[in-house]
Amino acid sequence: MRPQRTGPLVLPALFLVICVACAGHAQLPSGAIAVPTDDNLMSSAQSGIACNASAVVPAVTGVLAGDASDSAWPVWLQSADGNRLYVRWPRGFSAKFDSQVTLLDETGAVVLHEGQPITLEQVGVDPSLGTRQQPYVAEGLWETGLGGVSRCYKEGG
Repeated sequence: MRPQRTGPLVLPALFLVICVACAGHAQLPSGAIAVPTDDNLMSSAQSGIACNASAVVPAVTGVLAGDASDSAWPVWLQSADGNRLYVRWPRGFSAKFDSQVTLLDETGAVVLHEGQPITLEQVGVDPSLGTRQQPYVAEGLWETGLGGVSRCYKEGG
């Protein structure tokens, strides 16, 4: 019996699988649109880096707002004084626009609804940050207006 030749076909197929795995991100949930993210920022469970409280002063606080027609920055935080605070969210985050905007995490679970508050405790307020050119990065511990759920996102691999 003659051995079957598979060598020449295996290498291109393996290359394709590796390229897709490296370049691809998880699919967005149905009906969701991409939001600005930092691909190095992931949940502490994914990164393996524990979050702990920090003494960084003061935190960034706002309520979720958005506009589906703004493809570059469809969501932002609205501060108490009415300013828009732009944020790069963790890898895989997205938003849905039904009757209002909803921020979704990397699993497609709801993080925040329009008008609900969020505090990004370890970001630290800097007057030069929070703009489209220099957005905040949503790293560290967060408190959301969705049942007071704490979340933790850190830079990983």
